Amino acid sequence: MLCFVAQGYTRPCGGVTGGISDIAIFDPSDFNFTQVSAGAPYSAIALRAGATAEDGAKMYLVNFQPDQAEWKWKQSKNGCATKYEHEFDFQLPENSTLLTNFLQAIDSAGCCCGLGLAIRLNSGKIFIAGEKYVGGASIPKFIVAQDGSDGSSGKVFDDFNGGNIVLKGNYSRNLREYSGTWASLEALM
Repeated sequence: MLCFVAQGYTRPCGGVTGGISDIAIFDPSDFNFTQVSAGAPYSAIALRAGATAEDGAKMYLVNFQPDQAEWKWKQSKNGCATKYEHEFDFQLPENSTLLTNFLQAIDSAGCCCGLGLAIRLNSGKIFIAGEKYVGGASIPKFIVAQDGSDGSSGKVFDDFNGGNIVLKGNYSRNLREYSGTWASLEALM
């Protein structure tokens, strides 16, 4: 207590489910998240002034191959500086104009404002990455961008044909949980 405030970690006894159920991408400049207090999960999301659904301020669902999406994170430090490396990997089926246009859009976002991600795990928990506004104020930049994706046509009929998408972002902490429902995010799609 004299040097830092310690905190334990005890979760209710029970199984833990892995994997990602859903991913939505968004422009971080379009949305504001509500947080009741520092360290609390985000409890609500709203469009910012000037952002309209008619002009594209929406959440966009990414329909990846089932059971082929993962969020990985790694913490590192340099002296007293802490960094969390976040990586989001998922497969998108079929090399096509649709895939090319999606890749170009997320490449552009990575150079301009970064990508926002809402990730619903198979456990039902929702996490947010790349957010820019919390409580009506901008937070330190959390840029998520495409980096290291690859793809293939496959060699035979039953090989995977499509892209292995990799999104990465470094930040000073792990992702914040969103305590609202997935339905509240779907309402913004």
